[in-house]
Amino acid sequence: MVHRNDTTFQPPIFRPHRIWRGGHLQTIATIGEDRSIGLSPTPIRVPVSDGDSIVLHEDLAKGDLAKPVSSGGDSPGSVLLVHGLTGCHAAPYMTRLADRFARLGMRVYRMDMRGFGAAKDFSTNLAHAGRSDDCLSAISMIADRNPDGPIFAIGVSLGGGQLLRGMGRIGGGIDAEPEWIDRFAGLVAISPPLNLTCCSDNMQRLRLRLYNRYFIRSLLSRIPPGVRAREDFAACIAAPRPRTLRELDDRFTAPLSGFADAAAYYDASSSCHVVDSIGVNTLVLTAADDPIVPVECFINARQAWSPTTQLIVSPSGGHAGFIDRQRRSWMDEVVLGWVTAAMEQRIRHS
Repeated sequence: MVHRNDTTFQPPIFRPHRIWRGGHLQTIATIGEDRSIGLSPTPIRVPVSDGDSIVLHEDLAKGDLAKPVSSGGDSPGSVLLVHGLTGCHAAPYMTRLADRFARLGMRVYRMDMRGFGAAKDFSTNLAHAGRSDDCLSAISMIADRNPDGPIFAIGVSLGGGQLLRGMGRIGGGIDAEPEWIDRFAGLVAISPPLNLTCCSDNMQRLRLRLYNRYFIRSLLSRIPPGVRAREDFAACIAAPRPRTLRELDDRFTAPLSGFADAAAYYDASSSCHVVDSIGVNTLVLTAADDPIVPVECFINARQAWSPTTQLIVSPSGGHAGFIDRQRRSWMDEVVLGWVTAAMEQRIRHS
C-alpha cells in the first residue's frame, strides 16, 4: 500500500474478497447491491449559479442509535456525500455511508447532481467534472442549516473530483473563500478522475469497450428533460451514437456546456491542476488496479500535492469497489476512521 503524508491516519489492512479479486471484479462487485437501508430523508432543493438546481437529501442522526463522535459538547457536525458519474443519492455507497454517519450522530446530506435523481427536472444544463461550484453551493446550504459544528465532504469518483477541484480553486485564490471555510473540517475523495485527459485516453482502449457502453447507455438515458428541450441538443443527438466516452464528451458534454471540444473540457475541469493548492485536511483514496482511473494519475512525478493531503493507494480495490473478504466495503471503514480521527484532532486543537 502506497502512502503519502501518512503521519496522521493509518487505515486498516485491505484483504480483498477471495472471489472478487482484481480491478475489474472489484469494480463490478457492487452492481446490484441491496439499497434497502432504512433512511427517511428530507429533500432540499438548492439553486445554483445559473438558475438550475441540485437536491440535497437530509438524513438526521438516528435517534436512540445515534452516538456522539466524541465526548465534546459541540455538535458532531454535518457531512456532504457526492455521487459518481452514473449515481444518485440512492446509490449503494451513498446509503451505506449515510447510515453509518447518521449512527455517529451526524447530519448527512446526500447530493443529487444536476439531472440526477430528484434533480432530474430542475436542470437545463448537464452535470460534469467542472461543476465544483455546485458542491460549494451544497456546502453553503449545509452551513446555513447548521450554524455550528464542523462540516465534512465526501465524494466518490466524479463527485470526489468536483470536491478536489472546488477546494483547490479556493486554496489557490482562484475563487473567493466562503464564509464557512473555517468550519470545513475535511474532504475525502474516493477514486477521483484526477486527470480527465489521462482517464479518457485510458478509456479508449479496446478492452474497456464494455465500460464505455455501460456509461454511454446510462448517461444518454439520464439526460434531463430540460437539456433535451434545448435547440442545440437536437444537433448533438442527430449524429450516430457515440462509441466511447471521449466521443460522448466531444458531441454532448463539451458543446452543451460551453467548451470547444472534449480536450478543452478536460483541461478546464480536471482537478489535477489545483490539488497542490488545497488548504484543508484531505484524504484521497484510490486503487492501483482501478480500470477506469489509472493509478499513474496519482503517483507520477509531475503530479504535485498539497501538504494537507494524504494519498492512499491500495494495491487492489478496483474503481470504488474495495470489497473485503467478508464482502464488506473496506472504503467505508477507511472513510469513517479518517473522519473520526479528523474530528478528534480538531477537538484537541480547539
